[in-house]
Amino acid sequence: MADVLVVGAGPVGLTLTCELVRHGARVRIIEARTAPLPYCRAIGVTSRTLEVYEDMGVARAMVDAGLWLTGARTEVAGYPARDALQDLDDLPYAALGVPQGETERILAAHLSGYGVTVERGVRLASFTQAGDLVRVDLDGPDGLQMDHVRYLVGCDGAHSTVRKALHIPFEGEAWPYPFMLGDVRLDFPPEAPLPRGLALRGLRLMGEDGPPEMFIAIPLPEHGRYRVSMLAPAEDGALAGGDVAHGIQTEQRGPDLSDIQAAADRVLAHPPRASDLRWSSRFRISLRLAERYRTDNAFIAGDAAHIHPPTGGQGMNTGIQDAYNLAWKMALVLKGIAAPAVLDSYEAERRPVAEQVIADTVEE
Repeated sequence: MADVLVVGAGPVGLTLTCELVRHGARVRIIEARTAPLPYCRAIGVTSRTLEVYEDMGVARAMVDAGLWLTGARTEVAGYPARDALQDLDDLPYAALGVPQGETERILAAHLSGYGVTVERGVRLASFTQAGDLVRVDLDGPDGLQMDHVRYLVGCDGAHSTVRKALHIPFEGEAWPYPFMLGDVRLDFPPEAPLPRGLALRGLRLMGEDGPPEMFIAIPLPEHGRYRVSMLAPAEDGALAGGDVAHGIQTEQRGPDLSDIQAAADRVLAHPPRASDLRWSSRFRISLRLAERYRTDNAFIAGDAAHIHPPTGGQGMNTGIQDAYNLAWKMALVLKGIAAPAVLDSYEAERRPVAEQVIADTVEE
């Protein structure tokens, strides 16, 4: 019997599993998807998360796979507003750009070093709690299977099966305007070069109603490539009140090169030339915070507990730090070194952090 079942093999679930196993716990990790997603979703890795990675033993691999993010250039109404630069010389760690797919690959490889692999194509069908155990029913390639674990942790994203089954309120609101994302090559003109490692944020007011037009480009490790984001065309329509959509909208067509180029041309004084689009998608944003992070022996972490706009690059980082906080406490309880009450500190310490992140992203 495993001690813990982790649901979801994104960066949060993988971090939690790596840390639990490192501290001696027996863990199963399941993922409904049969293969990792190709989308370049989260990119920014903060200095605190790199400190976590250093303790885990994966910081070197992350740095080798990433690009140091040296700052951001902001342009408003076609005029340069400021370059916010980060001096890297005196810092052990700064902001690093690593595509989420690479983060997941590195963490999964690290986990395999402990003899644990992700069970793909397996979803949590249901669970019940009785005493000190959680009964879990798993639906996978071999049909339904039943198991018992001490703890269940839902790292299964904004539409978390675990959170919904626990009937944990997920209050907040949906941002009414859809975004477009793309992984594209950008060639900047000689009169307005963008130094390597610098992000670009362009804003332009287009009318009294609605948000400003925007064009945001985050550099990727491959030279000349960027993850770009912008508002979707107005004709796509706003969300109806109460819609809780969040994340990649796979059922909708993503932008093509002409959409991306048109957005850059509208917003920037010296727009780059866009080419070689590898993937694109529509993206929805909500701001929501779970009322609580646990019910008895079932927990939630990451996007299952909090979602917000990607402003500031805190989403994945906050979730990874959730996992790091919970793992060592759970491991001590499983070993009998700490009382189960220590797990109460997980929500007490991590929920206020998510609350502050949401407040900060709204201000930005």
